[in-house]
Amino acid sequence: ALLAAGSAFGQTTLRFDIPFEFHFLNKVMPAGQYDVNVATNNVRHLLSLECYACRSHVYSTTFGIGGGGNPPDEGRLVFNKYGETYFLSEVWTPGDSQGGGLTKSKTESETARTTPSVARVTMPARKGQVTIARR
Repeated sequence: ALLAAGSAFGQTTLRFDIPFEFHFLNKVMPAGQYDVNVATNNVRHLLSLECYACRSHVYSTTFGIGGGGNPPDEGRLVFNKYGETYFLSEVWTPGDSQGGGLTKSKTESETARTTPSVARVTMPARKGQVTIARR
């Protein structure tokens, strides 16, 4: 069970089973089950990824993307895939028409220059996410 205290901003926790190694900014993350926490306060989004079995925990701020459209019914992560290398690019929470984008890392920019094609891979959240202090 996930436990958390309410706060002054909305916080959503989603669980993902990611079957491949991926880059999160300048860090390589192993495949595994991740709890993804998105906290918003109308200006910034704070994103954290935690894989308990992998003993990995990283976080970053994101910038707003999208908006104005229909909000998604489920949470999802979007990865840019160059060859067999994945980079986390976006996070979307259920019921929010604005997602969080991650700035391309130096590694992703270099990979994009040398790999001409990119695929977008969408990973849906597992059912049973927990929403905390959503306002």
